[in-house]
Amino acid sequence: MSEDHDDTIGSAAAGGDAGQAMGAEFQPGPSRVGVKPSDSPLLRLGTEAMAGIAAEFAELRSLMEKIGGALDERSARRLQVIESQLSDFSAIVTVVGQVKAGKTSLINVLAGAPGLLPSDVNPWTSVVTTLHLNKVAPKNTRAEFRFFDRGEWDRLVRGGGRLGEMAGRAGAAEELREIERQILEVRRKSQERLGRNFELLLGQRHSYDYLDTPLIERYVCLGDPDDPDVQANKQGRFADLTRSADLYIDLPQYPTALSLQDTPGVNDPFLMREQITLRVVRNTELCVVVLSANQALNTVDLALIRLLSTLEKRQVVIFVNRIDELEQPSTQVAEIHESLISTLTRHGVGGTADIVFGSAKWAEAALTNRLDEMSRASIETLFDWAQAANIDRTDDPVSYAWKLSGIPTLIDAIGVRVAEGAAARVLEKARKQLKNIVAQSLAANMAGSVQFDGRATVLMTANEVKARTQTLSRTLQAELDRETNAILTDLKNRMKAANEAFVDSTVAAMIQHIQIYGPEGQWECDPMRLRMQLRVAYLNFARATRALAQSVLSRAAREVLGVYKDLLGEPAADLKLEAPLAPAVPPPVAIGKTIVVDLQASWWKRWLRARRGAEAFAGEYRALIAAETAAIVKEIEEQQVTAVNEALRMALSEFLDDHSEALVEIARAGTVDSERLSAAVGERERIEKAAVLQAALEALGGEEEAPKAARN
Repeated sequence: MSEDHDDTIGSAAAGGDAGQAMGAEFQPGPSRVGVKPSDSPLLRLGTEAMAGIAAEFAELRSLMEKIGGALDERSARRLQVIESQLSDFSAIVTVVGQVKAGKTSLINVLAGAPGLLPSDVNPWTSVVTTLHLNKVAPKNTRAEFRFFDRGEWDRLVRGGGRLGEMAGRAGAAEELREIERQILEVRRKSQERLGRNFELLLGQRHSYDYLDTPLIERYVCLGDPDDPDVQANKQGRFADLTRSADLYIDLPQYPTALSLQDTPGVNDPFLMREQITLRVVRNTELCVVVLSANQALNTVDLALIRLLSTLEKRQVVIFVNRIDELEQPSTQVAEIHESLISTLTRHGVGGTADIVFGSAKWAEAALTNRLDEMSRASIETLFDWAQAANIDRTDDPVSYAWKLSGIPTLIDAIGVRVAEGAAARVLEKARKQLKNIVAQSLAANMAGSVQFDGRATVLMTANEVKARTQTLSRTLQAELDRETNAILTDLKNRMKAANEAFVDSTVAAMIQHIQIYGPEGQWECDPMRLRMQLRVAYLNFARATRALAQSVLSRAAREVLGVYKDLLGEPAADLKLEAPLAPAVPPPVAIGKTIVVDLQASWWKRWLRARRGAEAFAGEYRALIAAETAAIVKEIEEQQVTAVNEALRMALSEFLDDHSEALVEIARAGTVDSERLSAAVGERERIEKAAVLQAALEALGGEEEAPKAARN
């Protein structure tokens, strides 16, 4: 694959088809030797929970193979869909953390590829890098990089991104101009590097059939533009424009698939990276927060605390890295742990997560079998930590160092959370779908049971069935729309009340402060209380939505089952249907984003001094905070509430449409004469298939007793 695309792309684009030119220019080239993950058995330590996931998947697949031959053609196709869902499963684990906490080094170790991702990524980059472990990759693809589109870039340049919006609302014109100046400088340097390709690259993607560190650095690490070595290697050539990187690695030591996301962070001059990280976290299964033992959750990391406050407890694991840099971890770790708990509790997020202490540096030394290259200080620290760590000593120093690094404990924590969360949901959904497939096939089998007088067993025509299911669909969808609108209205009212209460109390406190100390006094506003109130409002919405989903989907299953029984009559008396799995409600991560009162910058204090009199301040402050919180509420409504409601409607629609189609087919099949039915499905074969299907239902936790048609 050629690395110098400028002239070729420019010439092709001049012909009028830039997209085609880009696609043709960046096709995978000849295979190259890339990264090779470690084959160390150390990576198997702590994978028991992952092995349990793999065993459950295998058990379900085995059952699916057994019933495959007993299904009708339509049900067999649906079985393939379930198989695809199981094959595509990969729990998303997002890693966030402090600057210089060793976040990327930790990801490299977890992926069994020390040094793969550059650990010194320039803070300007905004790349979400995902290492897909054991996940099926697109054809001929080991690495894929996507660029920002034009709209994202234009919004950043015109308004200065999120910080620009806040500065504009607060009247901080000087700071806004500085933000725009810095962003334009980034754009200018990027255009100088890429020339006319800059515009052509926006919205595009590059795919490669190999993977190595220099390739990754070209897209996610800016490096030093004045360094001749960097220029020769084209390091950071596309980093300004890269939005995401997807890398595919086979790691057989892990029994299941994982997708490790390395985020750009939550402290950014333009808050662009914060927005990207929050968007990623919204869809994650587990968030691993990496802190440095030397500065665990200091005041600079309030952005991390805001993020933690939006997540459920089971979604967070904290890894305190760099204990190798402590003088005496045997005593200091306990102190750091206590301090962490105190800090989290003080900010309303106490008891949020498991806390694991360790060292990615020790893990890397063990994984590469280079303990002899560790410094004397690091070795002494390792021995000191061994005195306090509750880990049995082994004869193998490499294995012992690996255990002391905390990585096996972290792998186990990840595996347990995935097993209890994403994997459990996928399995539950698959089992529900499979039980309904089996029930549909049993119903079709019943319809093929012809009485001795030659009459088919179906009791309704296809048109009658269609009219019945259409009426049911309209009724349930109308109920769903009515109830979701009521829940949304309640959410808006609760958030409005929380916002007004926060503004009232804060304005009162600020006025009192100004009256005592004047506008020059030090004033800090902590909006964590507002966030907690907004989170409570959202949690009420989540509970109400889950209850509604359970009610409507269960009713749908009961009503559809009634149609089956009315269609088939007495043979379907024992038939059962499963309600579809309700969609998950994502965490309210928008609540965690930075708002103007989080910033204690100079322009904020100038803003206070410019307001003459308490009443003038109160009015403008109220408007400013209202605009900030309104943006949060709007984002929650547009990006999360709407998505949840659409997913719920989709789940209901798919369930009703699928069974409606099956019912109509059964009704039509019941109208053929007995001779054709007998030719299509012999009586003995029908009974044998019914027995297989009934056994599958029992294995899935279905009825205790077989449907009467299956017992004939």
